[in-house]
Amino acid sequence: MARGKKKSIPTGGTARRIQDQRNRSTQNISLDKLIPYHRESINGNPVFHDYADEKLEQLADSLERDGQVENIIVFPSEQQPGKYEVLSGKQRTRAARLVRQRHPEKNTLRATVLDLQSVKANTFALGDLTYVLTNVHRRDKLLFSELGMAFEMQFQAEKHQGKKVKDSKDTLTKLAEQNQTSPSFVKCVRRFIPSVTIPEIIDLVDKGVLPMSTTAQTLTYMNQASQKAVIDAVRLASQKINCPFEAHCKRALCNMVMRGLKSIYDAQIGEMDDPEANVFIEDHFEDRFIDFEPKVEFKAPTRKTLQQVIPEELWSDRKAASEYLVNAMDELKRYKEKYGEL
Repeated sequence: MARGKKKSIPTGGTARRIQDQRNRSTQNISLDKLIPYHRESINGNPVFHDYADEKLEQLADSLERDGQVENIIVFPSEQQPGKYEVLSGKQRTRAARLVRQRHPEKNTLRATVLDLQSVKANTFALGDLTYVLTNVHRRDKLLFSELGMAFEMQFQAEKHQGKKVKDSKDTLTKLAEQNQTSPSFVKCVRRFIPSVTIPEIIDLVDKGVLPMSTTAQTLTYMNQASQKAVIDAVRLASQKINCPFEAHCKRALCNMVMRGLKSIYDAQIGEMDDPEANVFIEDHFEDRFIDFEPKVEFKAPTRKTLQQVIPEELWSDRKAASEYLVNAMDELKRYKEKYGEL
């Protein structure tokens, strides 16, 4: 799934059930009767973050200028009779309240009202799926942590429906199809939830300090005590060399180092009496995060890259092209010895 790109809700059984519900009644509902979906967090952690003040103001300005373009999706609250829980449109509801401060008469939003019994069936499976799919496909630039929580809620909702997936497709594959992405992406991103990975690592991945894929395959498969030991070691090293933590973290926890730490972890965890204990001792780090110099892994240049540096008349003569590159490297070496870096 292309992050930051709007997508329409895909077709399929779940989408049809959501659309069938959308075709129910439409009402103008007072803002005072609209409340958040009571299942919008997992173990106290929100699935989607609220918009920051600046972005919310922009949404309010758009709503004030252009009016409401699309219905929000709600259902009657069982816990608070007379209220409606918002499955899709929480941020528009928040923005509408800002508009109401400027224009008190603008006190309602147009809403598609879903049937309570259908929404809550199978442990709120349809409610959760509607909440996740409409938000994932409407929002721009979701964080990996938001996608992770969304995929986890979607995964559990699919399981609660208690129906076999057609064509023997497992739930992971079905989630990938619904979100227009790959099963491997869904599998990796689902690692970035608080029950699996410590908040510090989730935050570093969200900020782009650590690569999502490698981190998902290495650090997140360690127990949380070991994850914390790694992050604490990097933080201590950054303080000793007076380097900003995130900058040093990006440099020290490269792909090669994370894979090496995972190898140490795998070798040690089987010998631990407590599977949740920290497996790393000081010797495992060996000051590698202080005197660390990342090794540069050689990657063969592509044909296109070589053609950019080798004269066109040599492209068909492999021997001449090789000699040209060797001579160029020798010249570069002599230049650096005499004048320093370019």
